[in-house]
Amino acid sequence: MKKNKTIRITICFFVVIFFSLLFMSSAHAFEQGLLKKIKKSDQPVIVKGDKVEYLRGEKKVVGTGNVSVSYGEAHLSCDKIIVYTDTKEAICEGNVIISQPGALMKGNKINYNFSTKKGYALKSNIEVHPFYGSAKRIEQSGDKEFGLESGYITTSDLEKPHYRIEAKEVRIYLDEKIVAKHITLYIGNIPVLYLPLYVQPLRGKFAEVTVSPGRTSDWGNYALTAWRYFFNENSKGHVHVDYREKKGLAEGIDYSYDAKELGKGLATFYYTHENDDLTVSKSGSTDDRWRLQYRHNIELPENSMVTVEFNKLSDRNFIKDYLYREFEGNPDPDNYILFENQRQNYVLRLLARKRMNDFFNVVERLPEVELEVYNQRLWETKFYYQSGNAITNFVKRYDEEKNTPKEESLRSDNFHKLSYAAKLFNFLYTTPFVATRQTFYTRNKWKERSELRSIYEAGVNFSTKFYRIFDVTSDLLSLDIHRLRHIITPTASYLHRHQPTISPDNLFQFDAVDNIVRHNGFGLSLENKIQTKRPYGDEMKTVDLARFIVSSNYLFRLKKRSLESQGVGRFGDIRFQLELRPYTWFFFDSNMTLDRKNYDIKTANMDFYVDMGEKLTVGIGHRYVSTENDRNSQFTGEIFYNINDEWKIKVYERFDVANSKWEEQQYTLLKDLHSWLGEFSVNVRNDEYTAWLVFRLKAFPKIPIGLFETTYRRPRPGGRH
Repeated sequence: MKKNKTIRITICFFVVIFFSLLFMSSAHAFEQGLLKKIKKSDQPVIVKGDKVEYLRGEKKVVGTGNVSVSYGEAHLSCDKIIVYTDTKEAICEGNVIISQPGALMKGNKINYNFSTKKGYALKSNIEVHPFYGSAKRIEQSGDKEFGLESGYITTSDLEKPHYRIEAKEVRIYLDEKIVAKHITLYIGNIPVLYLPLYVQPLRGKFAEVTVSPGRTSDWGNYALTAWRYFFNENSKGHVHVDYREKKGLAEGIDYSYDAKELGKGLATFYYTHENDDLTVSKSGSTDDRWRLQYRHNIELPENSMVTVEFNKLSDRNFIKDYLYREFEGNPDPDNYILFENQRQNYVLRLLARKRMNDFFNVVERLPEVELEVYNQRLWETKFYYQSGNAITNFVKRYDEEKNTPKEESLRSDNFHKLSYAAKLFNFLYTTPFVATRQTFYTRNKWKERSELRSIYEAGVNFSTKFYRIFDVTSDLLSLDIHRLRHIITPTASYLHRHQPTISPDNLFQFDAVDNIVRHNGFGLSLENKIQTKRPYGDEMKTVDLARFIVSSNYLFRLKKRSLESQGVGRFGDIRFQLELRPYTWFFFDSNMTLDRKNYDIKTANMDFYVDMGEKLTVGIGHRYVSTENDRNSQFTGEIFYNINDEWKIKVYERFDVANSKWEEQQYTLLKDLHSWLGEFSVNVRNDEYTAWLVFRLKAFPKIPIGLFETTYRRPRPGGRH
């Protein structure tokens, strides 16, 4: 009983303390707010004009002719004004303009209170970047809130805008959003769309509703729409309603969120209603086709992070048929949960990967625990140690239609490396090392027994650096050279790895660890670099003008139980890499691989790029690949030229040298339409001609409104195909 009484007294004590602190905090906040209001109300209204009169008895100031008024952050100009000094209320007439941060209001007559920042205007205009509005009545009901009655909003500053959104009521919340009720979208004087509610955030460059009509051979005529919903910056998304002539209707929703400490993520769902005959031909069943995706990432204390990704598909071709851009980058979406804890010397990972779609080949990891120890110095010595340790329960599942049995094994893999950093003859950096990898499998490829594979390797790395400085200062060809430094960096490495105790032919192939083979040889590289210094602000910074690297490998075999060579050795492919950056607007990069045996070029890539800002951009690329059965050589190029402020052109070409034919050509003409950007394009690909017209609002350049637009996406200039 006495104990309970003590507890009650203690609780009461803390309650009193809490409410006392709360009261003092509230009182302090009230006091600060009151002082702020008093200070604000004490600000003077400064009136300037051709003629200014102060009528003390009537407590008002009358100004006429080129009137300008300042009060805090609000500024006003007009032909005539009456300001009541006690209430700070003003009656303005003739070419009235009131500006404050984020908004500007114009009219012939405006009543405005500088103290409360409230007022109204008849037949006036308002500007809230990037929007312009006009209404029979505009009312400012607060510091950052405006209301329009029977008016319109647009992103065009013309007296007769190309398009406008008319509404019975529009509410503008500065730096937040525009809310319009019962809106009608007009293109010129033609009404094209009605919506009961329209919400446009002012913090982003995304439109509320987007429509992309077009035509493709797979879809026929189509129209893709996205309706944006916006609760706040941390909770928003899109609703999709699409129609494809050869596919039917489809709908979807995506939702992105930021839950702060609980993480952020994205959830999407897309559902299509294909005709039965099309569904059978594409997916092998008459079921409707769909896709569900969820991603979430949360950052935890102590440099930890959890990532979750879930992807479920109705069939193997869904992403290819409907989301081709995503298919190019990630044709087989993953399903996993990853926990990662990163520290200064190591990183710990816990991974669980599970197949959720039976038509994909997937190597499951249920689970995997990995500890990677970074290369680090041992005490105060010159020895360094690094390791990688992982335990994984593998299950490799194949496409269920192939009826291939699954492969499974528990694998424990441990890699340890010890190295020593030394400097010989005061110029040669030397790093000898030894390493071992011990890998245990509960099953071999024949599922007969467990296996322990041992791998031992040793080697040494050599590197040094020579340089010479040339005292040259020149602006020849506008190169802006302030001394030149030529650096030569030769490197050589030797690695000997004996034959693993278990051949890869006897193991399941889950990843690269299972396919390690013996190795004995040198890696050789020679780098040449030319540098200069250029002024950046108040500092001189080093700039690489040119870089050239030649590298190759030399492989040989040792006699059994001896370090003596068998006398049979060979150089591997010779690799060349060249980079040139003489100007900030010029870039050249090339690389080539030469077959040392036949001295044939196996691969060659080249990129040439000139960027002169908004006036001119030129990109040229070349890709060459040679195999035993085929040779592929293609040139690609793109030119963007700004003719003047209104007209621009873009040209893209792709030419197949081996077949002597144009693989693709595209020509685009761009026109500035004041509030809009118009693009007309013609594409020729595989003897098929496609033309489309795209309009983009300048205020929302990321969102196109396309006519006859295809889903074609070309590679970048010089990109690999």
